[in-house]
Amino acid sequence: MPLAGSMDVGPLLADAPTVRLDERALQLDGVEILQVIYEIGASDVGALLPPALNPTVPPVVNVLAYRAAESPFGPFSLVQVRVIARAAVRPRAFLVSARCDNPAAGESLAGSWGYRVAPASIAMHRFHDRIECEVVAERRPILAVALVDPEPITGHDIQYAPGMHLAHVSGEGGSRPRLVQVETEYEFHRADRGRPELATFDPSAWGDTRLVPVEPVSASFTTCAVTITPVRYVCNPDLPAAEGTEHVGAS
Repeated sequence: MPLAGSMDVGPLLADAPTVRLDERALQLDGVEILQVIYEIGASDVGALLPPALNPTVPPVVNVLAYRAAESPFGPFSLVQVRVIARAAVRPRAFLVSARCDNPAAGESLAGSWGYRVAPASIAMHRFHDRIECEVVAERRPILAVALVDPEPITGHDIQYAPGMHLAHVSGEGGSRPRLVQVETEYEFHRADRGRPELATFDPSAWGDTRLVPVEPVSASFTTCAVTITPVRYVCNPDLPAAEGTEHVGAS
């Protein structure tokens, strides 16, 4: 039997966003994406995820940083901290929290796709030998991460797991707690991989003190066109994904 999540999502629902399901997509061109993955030193891997999801062994944390030069809201950066998981056999990533430097973009991401977003100052810098990302909140750094010694690869070598976002989903009869499955399409223009480097990570600032990185896994950097598609599936967080998934959008 595969391991299953055992998290009680009740405490997280108090400040979870409310999602209004619609057919909107968000299209962004020329987005720079830095992804860094680390193993985490958690003894109870199941407690990091709701019962709908299955943990990986060892557990890993995924830092996913976007920098969009243009959008319907103007330029913005978004940094997500996620725990890699599976929904049955499909790779997924449970969003712990995110930070965004554009309030209008953060509001749209929360209301349409269930991003748990808080404000922060985000800076991403590209040099010939490294790509860096720093997040500052409440006047202190909560993340400083980098890809070191980038080497060109193809976009076929890059994978970003679809997100699973805990939210209240509005519908007939009121709202229900659900995991919103967020699917994103990527058209790669360039891609690099390199050595991950983590200088600062404050797990309490990201919402879970158990997320303590211990071993580097991988790092990649891409430039691509991004489309966050309309929500098609939501999942009861307290049931296995094979039992609790509902189709809510167009096929």
